[in-house]
Amino acid sequence: MAGMIPESVIENIQQQNDIVSVISSYIPLKQVGRSFKALCPFHHEKTPSFIVSPEKQIFHCFGCGAGGNIFGFVMKYENMPFIEAVGLLADKAGISITRQKVNTDVLGMYKVNNMVSDYFTNMLINRSEGKHACEYLKNRGIDSQTIKDFKLGYAPASPKSLLEFAKGEKISETFLDKAGITAYDSREKNRYVRFKNRIIFPIYNTQGKIVGFAGRALDDKTLPKYLNSPQTNLYNKSNILYGLNIAKKNIADNKHAVIVEGYMDLLPLYQAGFLNVVASSGTSLTVQQAKLLLRYATKATIVYDGDTAGTNATLRGLDILVEQGLMVKIVRLPVGEDPDSFLNKYGKNKFFNMLEEASDIITYKIGILKKQLDSASVDGKVEIARNILPTISKITDSMRKSEYIRYLAARLSLDEASVLDELGKIENQASERIFYPPTTSLLPTEKVEKHLLQLMLEDTDIIKKVRQYLAVEDFLNNDYRQIADLLFKLDIAGKMFSYKNVLNQLKNNALKNIVTGLIMETIPHSEKEKEINQIIAKLKEKKINKRIAELNASLEKTKETGKVRSLLKQIVEQKELIIQCRKVNVKYG
Repeated sequence: MAGMIPESVIENIQQQNDIVSVISSYIPLKQVGRSFKALCPFHHEKTPSFIVSPEKQIFHCFGCGAGGNIFGFVMKYENMPFIEAVGLLADKAGISITRQKVNTDVLGMYKVNNMVSDYFTNMLINRSEGKHACEYLKNRGIDSQTIKDFKLGYAPASPKSLLEFAKGEKISETFLDKAGITAYDSREKNRYVRFKNRIIFPIYNTQGKIVGFAGRALDDKTLPKYLNSPQTNLYNKSNILYGLNIAKKNIADNKHAVIVEGYMDLLPLYQAGFLNVVASSGTSLTVQQAKLLLRYATKATIVYDGDTAGTNATLRGLDILVEQGLMVKIVRLPVGEDPDSFLNKYGKNKFFNMLEEASDIITYKIGILKKQLDSASVDGKVEIARNILPTISKITDSMRKSEYIRYLAARLSLDEASVLDELGKIENQASERIFYPPTTSLLPTEKVEKHLLQLMLEDTDIIKKVRQYLAVEDFLNNDYRQIADLLFKLDIAGKMFSYKNVLNQLKNNALKNIVTGLIMETIPHSEKEKEINQIIAKLKEKKINKRIAELNASLEKTKETGKVRSLLKQIVEQKELIIQCRKVNVKYG
């Protein structure tokens, strides 16, 4: 990151943030010997394979291969770029950052989003073009304070207004495109504005920064009714919960989140005093959203529309939330009602009572399935149970799981032992399906290269020695060659060597994962000097054999006496080098 934030500042931030302390603020860690273990937050697993080393200040998951230092963890967990992760950890440590340059793509897009959001807000509140949009919100019961809190706005019907504003503020077309506010139509050969004649909802990340926008049509005839920003470097709909930037404190205080479907479901509830509400932005809940919620809550109550689509969305979201370890309840709204209409019709006290009386996952699913299947027949009961057991199998709390089994058996008048036996079959099948990235089988030479890299990462003096006898090109494995290249460059530059520094210098996440795996893997060795000499000799011999093969190929193609003699001489010289290499192996063998 040289040239953006001074390396000395990055190093200081790392020193002031212990990796165990940082990661344990996100997930529970258990000490095992000198390291800490946890269930990996980046993939589903039942047996902990996520290891944190306080000594080396890195983490690595031996299940999915994810690895890195504190910055890598925060970037992956918070879904943020490096510069923001540095800022977050700097704030945590009370360190002021001096930027020499800025990441123009990321910081520039944030700036553009803020400026455009101000433009939309001004259009809604202060300009005549936004008068009918204000009337729409007023008719929906949204007051001025809520408009201010969520920074609502209006995108005028004419695209010229926004483009003129951008030109006046010297916002480049490139940044408007990158932020997803405009796009260039190559077929029509013109740039168009994405949001026109719509109520605008700025979408924030958990740090309170605008990452995108959603626009609602002012009538129900315009399609689509809701339009979201496209995926950008800042915005991925699957990773965002609308309103979480405002609700997260209340959710964290009460460990409880209420999940609704859309923007206009959330605003009236917030206005009525329900401050722990988030919206899944009109999409089915995703694993990323569930993980995001898990940072603040242990309990979630789903309140989707009472129609078929709402029921289906609830059913899809249930298993995802349960699998992430949340205790889930469901509010069943009457058919035809959504949270907004229910609140307007029955008031906030009735809505509060609905939340208090929310159904548990088993009661809710039985209620749904009883409408579809004959619960009085044996086949119907068995089918209902088989539809519910996969959800129960995802519950991580063993006591709650046992109670649900008992409750399900009683509700359906089934033998509890039989239900438990069926659950065991489902769990066994699920455990067989757990995916772990296959470990690539290494060629013998690659195993040697891997071992040498592990030794180099362990001791900077070894890097110096290896550089005397091997070049970067001597590493045949492409990944190992890139890592060796970095180690050589750090050594040549005389830069401070540490695992943290190596990881910061690598831009490729796959290489970072390889490095943390190399570092975390136990290296059994008793005579390091002997091992290094043997490895160098083996790699040199491999390189020489490759050169001999090339010379022999050239020899077969030529008949010129002079060239033949020259090639034969070179082959003899290369074979003598092999003898020297083998003497090293004999000496240390």
